[in-house]
Amino acid sequence: MTEESPKRRDTEASGVIEEVLPNAMFRVRLDDGKTVRASISSSARHSTVRLIAGCRVAVKLSSQDPGRGQISRKL
Repeated sequence: MTEESPKRRDTEASGVIEEVLPNAMFRVRLDDGKTVRASISSSARHSTVRLIAGCRVAVKLSSQDPGRGQISRKL
């Protein structure tokens, strides 16, 4: 018997980078007021994107841990 893994539904939100953390992590305040810790997605990492505090970004939130996310693009 094989078990199917539940489908992962990542939601996307926009926000502003509040703080740059070590190990390429960022603290992002979303438009709804929540604060999440986010890393950079691999597609954004391959291109030269400079992210500093105050930048508006789009974040894909994890369905398993709503306090974590991935920065998908700079707005």
